[in-house]
Amino acid sequence: MDNKKSTLLILLGAFITTELIDDFFDHILGNSILHSAIQLVLFLGLFFMATKIFLNYHKKQITKLIPEELLKILTEIKKSEQKGILTNQVKIQKQLNITKPTAKKRIDNLLELKYITFQTKGNNKYLTLTEIGHSILK
Repeated sequence: MDNKKSTLLILLGAFITTELIDDFFDHILGNSILHSAIQLVLFLGLFFMATKIFLNYHKKQITKLIPEELLKILTEIKKSEQKGILTNQVKIQKQLNITKPTAKKRIDNLLELKYITFQTKGNNKYLTLTEIGHSILK
C-alpha cells in the first residue's frame, strides 16, 4: 500500500473514531467549547498514534529487506559519525573482520541503494550515511 493511501486510511480511522466519541460526548456535555476541544484533542492524539504505529511497521519491513551484513556496515558508519570520526573501507574491514573483496561488494551495494556516499578529503575517500541511511537506523 502506498503512502497516500495509508495516510488517508489513518485519517479516516481517526475521524470515524472521534465522531463516535463525539456522539457519546454530545449526550453528556451537549454542544460546547469543551466538547469541541475534547474532540480536537482526541482526533490529533489518534492521528499521531496511528501515524507512529504505521511508521514503525514500515521501518521494520524495510529493515527486513536489508541483509544483516549491510546493516552492520551502516551501524559502524553511524557509530563513527557519532564519535566525529571519519571511516573508510579499511576500517570497516577491520571492525567487521571481513575481507577486502567482501567489504567492497557490500559497500558497492550500499552505494547503489543510496544508503551511503563517499566524502573525499585529500586523497582519501570516507564513507558517510545519506539521509536514507540515517532514516533506516533510527
